[in-house]
Amino acid sequence: MTALSPVATDQPPQRRTWLALVVFALLAFLPALTSLPVTDRDEARFVQASRQMVASGDLIDIRFQDEARHKKPVGIYWLQSAAVAISGQGTEAPLWVYRLPSLIGAVLAVVLVAVIGGSLFGPVPGLLAAAVFAAGFVIGGEARIAKTDAALLATILAAQAVLVRLYLGQVVGRGLIFGFWLAIAAGVLIKGPIGPLVPGFTALALVVLDRKAAWLRPLGSLWPILLALAVTLPWFIAITLRSDGAFWTGSVSADLLSKVASGQEGKGAPPGTYLVMLLFGFWPATPLLILALPVIWAARRNPATRFCLAWIIPVWLMYEAIPTKLFHYTLPVFPALAILAVAHLPAALTQARAWVSAVAGLAVLPGLVLAGGVLYFALQPGAASPAVLSLAPALAASLAALGIALWAFLHDRPWRLVTALAAAGAMLHGGLFLALARMPLLWPSQNAVAVAQEVVAGQGCDRPDLTGWGYQEPSLVWLGGRDTRLLGANTPADQVLQPGPCQVVLRARQKDETAAPDGLLCPVVGTVEGLAIGAGRLVTLDILDCTRSG
Repeated sequence: MTALSPVATDQPPQRRTWLALVVFALLAFLPALTSLPVTDRDEARFVQASRQMVASGDLIDIRFQDEARHKKPVGIYWLQSAAVAISGQGTEAPLWVYRLPSLIGAVLAVVLVAVIGGSLFGPVPGLLAAAVFAAGFVIGGEARIAKTDAALLATILAAQAVLVRLYLGQVVGRGLIFGFWLAIAAGVLIKGPIGPLVPGFTALALVVLDRKAAWLRPLGSLWPILLALAVTLPWFIAITLRSDGAFWTGSVSADLLSKVASGQEGKGAPPGTYLVMLLFGFWPATPLLILALPVIWAARRNPATRFCLAWIIPVWLMYEAIPTKLFHYTLPVFPALAILAVAHLPAALTQARAWVSAVAGLAVLPGLVLAGGVLYFALQPGAASPAVLSLAPALAASLAALGIALWAFLHDRPWRLVTALAAAGAMLHGGLFLALARMPLLWPSQNAVAVAQEVVAGQGCDRPDLTGWGYQEPSLVWLGGRDTRLLGANTPADQVLQPGPCQVVLRARQKDETAAPDGLLCPVVGTVEGLAIGAGRLVTLDILDCTRSG
């Protein structure tokens, strides 16, 4: 029995093993979940639209302020609204409540990686692949923010878990067929065609490679398909009627096709970009993958290995071909990469050439460089010392775990190597996200709104009535409420500066301005500088007190 074949005779993991995996995933994902401010631009839009859904009780239409939000289907908004309903806090629910579907989706994804890896290569490689996947930077980020991708990944992996059993000829009961189609339906409701693409591409690639399709026959069962349609079609019909078809224009033409045709919102990059991103986003599993690549290639005709390659390659090539490049887009293939890397590691360690080992060693550096860069900025004058206190111990602990990983590598202990790397990744990324949450430079909206809150304190205002002037980040709406005005920099001053109770204007300075212009109707009472993450640029915000005229 080798690491290249499924270990069907191994005992299945005991209940406490699954519990340990869930606890490890939570330990990896929970740091900074509640302290990380709302992020621009996607998370702020999602949570504000969900809050408005809770307030209105309208489960069909999706609105950001008064604007129809027709880029994504309704699934994530339902999940976030359900989390709010369960919390019992209504529209006053804090941000972390809206993040619970992402956290739960990420934990489920980790468990499903273990299930899929166990079906392919046996329970021990499956569990360890799940652990090192959970320690990654991208899944850690998606678990902490209220977007679609962690929940979507759980649906993709649920479908893949059934597909792999069919492909390997393992027992697949009717309940799993229903589960497959429900997972497809949930993925469609969360992010449209993206969810079904991964199992669809995987199945198509395997059919082409093997020239066999009979193993897919159980998926053609009528009742599971009808159930999936019954789950998805009512909302799509309802939103089509409600919007007079505008939903399809917004989601397909304005969102999906614009990403395929060009780099949407300045996020374009050339093919090959994701290979560079992999060094950071897949860390700490990248060294394992590099070590295992020669063995993976040698085992490419093995059914288990072939399934993973059919999962990875078509999806990867598709995203490389699309001009719009975002860090998290290739996340759905990371589980397969982790499974391949861990399952083939024992053979890889016995066969590794010196140059492969050297390259794998260098692949340890990107994660440390990222943490070191954050630590450097946190140490600059004026930076928050809590960020240093969060990251420095995590970096030290991660370095200690990497030392154990090096020992395991030198002594040919593959499972200890994986365990040490998983621990290093979880500790480093936990400290990294805690540090990022405590760096004021990254959160100009939150800092500016805090100043605005001080301006209106004592005036009987629950919160300031905000206007963003030349600063139109969606985080302002989440922080200031639905009635927050977002106006362009060219909007005339007399349309912006309208003194009244609780009125505060946040004005972004233009590139050539070193100070706010003289003669403004409302006095400047504070200034905030920071990085507008959504815009990808440094901003200086003047806080103008319009509660009275200047």
